[in-house]
Amino acid sequence: MRSTPNPSATAVAPVPGGPPPARVAGAARVRWRDDLVTVVLTAWLILGMFVDGWAHNTRPLLETFFTPWHALLYSGFAATAAWTGWLVWSRRRATGATWRASVPAGYGLGLAGVVLFLLSGLGDLAWHLAFGIEQDVAALLSPTHLGLFTGGFLIVTSPLRSAWADPGLGRRAGLGRLLPAVLSATMAGAGAAFFFMYLHPMFENVVSIEHARFLRDGTFPPDYVGRLAIEAGIPGFVLSTAFLFGPLLFLLRRWQLPVGAAAIVLGVQSVLMQALTGFEDAGLVLLGLVGAVAVELLLAALRPAPGARWRLRATCALAPVAFWGTYFGGIALHDGGLGWKAEIWGGALTWSGLTMLALAMVMLPPAVPAQAEAAAA
Repeated sequence: MRSTPNPSATAVAPVPGGPPPARVAGAARVRWRDDLVTVVLTAWLILGMFVDGWAHNTRPLLETFFTPWHALLYSGFAATAAWTGWLVWSRRRATGATWRASVPAGYGLGLAGVVLFLLSGLGDLAWHLAFGIEQDVAALLSPTHLGLFTGGFLIVTSPLRSAWADPGLGRRAGLGRLLPAVLSATMAGAGAAFFFMYLHPMFENVVSIEHARFLRDGTFPPDYVGRLAIEAGIPGFVLSTAFLFGPLLFLLRRWQLPVGAAAIVLGVQSVLMQALTGFEDAGLVLLGLVGAVAVELLLAALRPAPGARWRLRATCALAPVAFWGTYFGGIALHDGGLGWKAEIWGGALTWSGLTMLALAMVMLPPAVPAQAEAAAA
């Protein structure tokens, strides 16, 4: 395998207001298409996870460990692990470097993820044999399943770390050059959202007036059940905002987002979350895609970039409002109203925007004054 020549230490492009440039000592570089292959194989793994989630939600009585959807999940893992191992082995064969020096930049944590995923998979088999198959939310909180998530997260983010460490990827790189990084960030966000699916607004619509009518016709007191829907719904919007927009904010830390990146990140997660239900409410997917377009228009107007601190913060505050505003507006138009009062859905929009603004402030804090820094030293 050929790789771009690199010195013993490769400097990563600095980010305004961020930490000093990192240096990757002796790290091998892989080609763009190698990262793309990794993304495709990890997409296989993520697809298997979501198909398994769909099976848990729609066919719980058919669940055993040995299922077609588990086969899809673990075959995706096997293919990704084999490919990652081949990248290391081929580099070692071509250069004669040590095994450690042959690990491509960004793939070290991915290899750790492969080990963790394998151990968690074996532990999951033992767990199921000992305690049976988990149902509902318990399946998302099982220790072995959380181990699978952690390992999978490290694996799917390898192309993102690889692109981040590439000094040749300037801040204004186009979507084609950044595609492996964008898709890697997309799958990372979707994978995290998977484990909180029961709170995700794209999984279940709890704001509709029809949902409120259903609650009134139920066996529980309507005020009690309605309050529970709101108490779970508001945190759901806040958490889902982080899962949807966190990957975009991370990309913005390094690059100016190319046209189409937001549509991919937001659109894919919207489709996958509703797919977990077998598309019981497919209209939510349409609202997610329309909301993604609204965010793309906002990005085109504000043009956030790593060095444009105020434009970036304004984007983080307004983008969730644009996305979820489309969600609320579409449901209200379709159903003839919302089941939530104005102060409830208005508060959900406000907290979503504030959540991303806070994350932006943490990831891009104000610069430390030089005089104060010198005095502290």
